[in-house]
Amino acid sequence: MTPLFYVAVFVIPTVIILGVLFYLLQKQNSHTELYSEGLRDENNGSYKTALHKYEDALNEIRKLRLDDKFGHKIAARIRVLRTTIEYENNFQHSHNDPS
Repeated sequence: MTPLFYVAVFVIPTVIILGVLFYLLQKQNSHTELYSEGLRDENNGSYKTALHKYEDALNEIRKLRLDDKFGHKIAARIRVLRTTIEYENNFQHSHNDPS
């Protein structure tokens, strides 16, 4: 058997399997995608949806133990969104009261 046969039988499938595994691992790290979707939802005014996306992104970052700066940035956005949602709820309740 020729060396080219061994390359074709063993090396090429190994490279393909490693490539597929790398692609799947890249797809699982979706914290930046969640953050950008949350930012898009926040800009559209759906704050509760954005809050859930930010929280999912922060959980993903903590699970993967990634960069703390990005985690702090998301945590600050979460605090601001919670305050904004609370303010809107209080504002709506105060205008709905007939007193």
